[in-house]
Amino acid sequence: MGTIAISAQPEDNHEDRRALRKEFYESLSESQKKELENKRELRKEQRKTMHASFTKEQLAIIENEDLSRKGKRKALKLTLSESQKEMHKNHRAIMKDKNEKFKASLSEAQLEQYEQLRKRKHRKERHRKRKD
Repeated sequence: MGTIAISAQPEDNHEDRRALRKEFYESLSESQKKELENKRELRKEQRKTMHASFTKEQLAIIENEDLSRKGKRKALKLTLSESQKEMHKNHRAIMKDKNEKFKASLSEAQLEQYEQLRKRKHRKERHRKRKD
């Protein structure tokens, strides 16, 4: 009976990211940890506020399990009212400001780790048709 080799590449990558995240978090000072937690809480509050403003049609889009996350986002974007668009814009600006302040508090080594964690995981290559 032969053996089958199974690649653990994705699992290894997941474990590497988890270790990096843990190392990064442990390197933070108490004030930096508090700032990170405040960012997380603010993001939750903003999401809750936005969700509370949704119409029945928008809630139906969110609950539609046939749509991917990207599909839901696309469909929702088309249905947002002006006030919802403004709220989203304000939320993004606030989060960007908080993120810049947080990054400014990091040491060079911490910033490098933070940037590494912020990178997107391997994205699938898009197959685009070439024009000949």
